Amino acid sequence: MFGRIVDLGREVLRPVFQRSFFIACTASVFSIGCSLTDPPNVESPEPPFHQQVAAVRQGLSREIRSEAMVGNVEFSQLQGLSALEILSLSNAQVSDSIADTLASLVELKQLRLEKTHVDDRLAKVIGRLSKLTTINLPNSGISDEGIEKWPSLSNLVLLRIGSPNLSDAALETIAKMSSLRFLHLIDVSISDAGLKQLHGMPQMESFYLDGGNVTDSGLTELIQALPKLHFHRDQQHIPNDPRTDSHRKR
Repeated sequence: MFGRIVDLGREVLRPVFQRSFFIACTASVFSIGCSLTDPPNVESPEPPFHQQVAAVRQGLSREIRSEAMVGNVEFSQLQGLSALEILSLSNAQVSDSIADTLASLVELKQLRLEKTHVDDRLAKVIGRLSKLTTINLPNSGISDEGIEKWPSLSNLVLLRIGSPNLSDAALETIAKMSSLRFLHLIDVSISDAGLKQLHGMPQMESFYLDGGNVTDSGLTELIQALPKLHFHRDQQHIPNDPRTDSHRKR
């Protein structure tokens, strides 16, 4: 009987933990420009990549996080790892040859690949991972064509992407992502014309823009169209943002 009670408790608390984890992830991605103090640095030993893979295969874990360099050989260990829900790699130096392996991660919900030149071939694979809630690709080479199918990702809430090959046409695609609430664009070639595409996204809560070719006038129009939007440019509030003062008081 006691064992059954414990199992029921786990089932009740699991959604709470998952929700808390997602909120924490969101905060870590978008809070850089607002931080008044550095967060505490809590170090914990990172299991080797192959051990994390084994844990997922054995049903002991649903996530893999690695700060170490992961190449094509290491990434191939993920083939068929259908139980994997979170993949966060800080130094994934892989090529588009990982496409088939990536496509096999059908339960993936959170994807983060840094130092990875993700191209359009991989972007199209990502567009078929229907359970994704988070895509974090700050160093990609994806073009406008690569993300054309991403609006079909109906669970996508957070998108952080950097690529010099994304233009105003990408914003037209992003504007079709009806579930998207958090957006961070890095060194993309967008203008005021593209920015107008975001005016029709009332569900948006946060937008960070690093780089780009937009003007203060275009940004002011965006803030007027979405008055509840938490916006930063190059990790700072713009001078005429009405939310700046109240934000600093919190």
